[in-house]
Amino acid sequence: MSLYDIKRVQISSILKIFPVVFLILGIVLGSILFFVSPTGLVAGLGFDVKLLSWFLFVVSYTVIMVIGIVFVAWSYNFVASKLTGGVVISIEPKE
Repeated sequence: MSLYDIKRVQISSILKIFPVVFLILGIVLGSILFFVSPTGLVAGLGFDVKLLSWFLFVVSYTVIMVIGIVFVAWSYNFVASKLTGGVVISIEPKE
């Protein structure tokens, strides 16, 4: 069993992966909220307005979540640089 200390998270790697992850989550959540099980406000809208609202939700959700995860990573890097060490993980080889 090997122990590794994570001292820094690369923001550039987060910006490559997480927008796609949050885009997929936004599409799924938005589809449920706007088409599968719409709330009272959305239920009365026409299909074209629902589609536009869904699109704006997906874009807004993705942007807000990416900003949030970048802030968390930046905060981690800041705190980890001020304190000794970081998060210690153990990695075991696959048998």
